[in-house]
Amino acid sequence: MKPNIHTVWVFGIGLAGSVAILISPYLLQSFDLLTMNKYSWHIVRDFGLISGLFIFGYSFFFFRTVNKIRDLEADTRFQMFDKLPNCVWVFSQQGQKLKMSNEMAASIYGIPKNEEAFRIFRSQFYDMKIAAEVLSGKNCVFRNIVMIDKFYEPRYVDLFGIPFMRNRENMVLVMVVDHSEINKSLSQIQKLSKSLLLQNQQLKDFSFMNSHKIRSHVSNILGLISVEEEGLSGKAMVMLKDAAYNLDSEVQKMNKLLMEKNLNGKEVEQKEQRIVFVDDDKVQHMINKRILLKVNKQLKLFFFENPYEALEWLSVHPADVLLLDINMPEMDGWFFLKLMDERGIQMDVKMLTSSLDPDDLEKSKSFSQVSGFLIKPLKDENIAQFLTN
Repeated sequence: MKPNIHTVWVFGIGLAGSVAILISPYLLQSFDLLTMNKYSWHIVRDFGLISGLFIFGYSFFFFRTVNKIRDLEADTRFQMFDKLPNCVWVFSQQGQKLKMSNEMAASIYGIPKNEEAFRIFRSQFYDMKIAAEVLSGKNCVFRNIVMIDKFYEPRYVDLFGIPFMRNRENMVLVMVVDHSEINKSLSQIQKLSKSLLLQNQQLKDFSFMNSHKIRSHVSNILGLISVEEEGLSGKAMVMLKDAAYNLDSEVQKMNKLLMEKNLNGKEVEQKEQRIVFVDDDKVQHMINKRILLKVNKQLKLFFFENPYEALEWLSVHPADVLLLDINMPEMDGWFFLKLMDERGIQMDVKMLTSSLDPDDLEKSKSFSQVSGFLIKPLKDENIAQFLTN
């Protein structure tokens, strides 16, 4: 921790004073400003030496003590900063560099302290304008926005940007208050409420069928049976059969409704597959992860924003399907396929694209590993189809 200006001044004055007292006897002797005998000279010299050393020692002790206190205070403040229950970053505006981040920010978002920190921070948002405004040096607050963590999960947060100055450098403290758990609980309550409303509606439908449909046919059958016992003609039997047929039809309708409910609640057959995504867009990773795991919870998903890292991983790890983005800043999908072929990496590849360009479709035919195209954003039915295949 650097000493403050007041401590430096005190130490400097003390040091200057001690030096002045140490050399003052010699100055007095040199300029003959004071006539003294040998004994008096020794007294003056020893007094100057002792006084100078005392002042120097006291100044140095004061300097060290103040610095220790300030270091202790700074260490305490840093520990409090590091243990805050919210994610906090400190960015430099001039160099757009990450200066500090606390433990929670590192564990949830994992932004490294290097030249990529600013770019990675911006990629956590759907709307990069939010990050630009937060880091612009103005006080700002964003309520209930979505940030994407290092596991490509959405986080529902309130975001605060607080500008300040340190050592004549413009800085911005960014704090995130996470309320994802509350949001998740509310979402579950909403889903439960919808489910209960649906079940109540089904119960109403069943009640109506019982009271108006099935019950009327049962009454007819019971009435016809009692009439038949009194010896009526065969017409009663025909009417009895019709009533029984109608009753059977209504029972079948009810069974069909019950079966539809069971089918809708039945999970799709789960099968473990290893799927790799290579796409520089972190938002797409988050969307794809949620859609895929909704279809099949046993999928093993691996996401890469950097295609070179993906190549290294694929060289030593097996996978079932690769979903490859065509347009990436480091390299495009076609060059990635070429490098895969050179390294002998063989697997099924689906190209990801925002628009179905006929030229891309034609170009894909020259790569034997490419088996199709998937349009962004992925949809449940597209996912289910290619997983089944």
